[in-house]
Amino acid sequence: MKDDNQIQAVDNLLHQLLWGLHLKRLDAWTPELESIGALGLHVLKLAGEKEDIILGEIREILAVPHSTLTSIINRLEGRNLLERTVSRRDRRSFGLALTDEGRRVQCDHDRLDRELALTMLSALDTDDERDTFVTLIEKMSRHLARTDI
Repeated sequence: MKDDNQIQAVDNLLHQLLWGLHLKRLDAWTPELESIGALGLHVLKLAGEKEDIILGEIREILAVPHSTLTSIINRLEGRNLLERTVSRRDRRSFGLALTDEGRRVQCDHDRLDRELALTMLSALDTDDERDTFVTLIEKMSRHLARTDI
């Protein structure tokens, strides 16, 4: 089992890191991005990255119920950020396509994500530290993807 001191240290440091990123984000975060919400931004990112992604894949990646995903997509469609399409891979399934406005918003989201990543990496002094950080983040991400929290 993990040492209680390690757990407390990670808890404290994680809160400091998240708060620091939050404060940094306030400088670059646009009201438009803020109003979309975290899950909506994930949906836009997935729709923009994988051209023929289907709703079932998005639901699996985000681990959300069908009704939650439908609600998010309805809001994003209502804001003219994406549209449902019939999947080319599976005609029984719907996919998503970003609209021109959706691509503009996703571009802004990518810019913000890049700024936050650069902020974290700039806190490290060497390429070795940055490489280690990326390796550890990948490991944690893979573990969390396989674990029910």
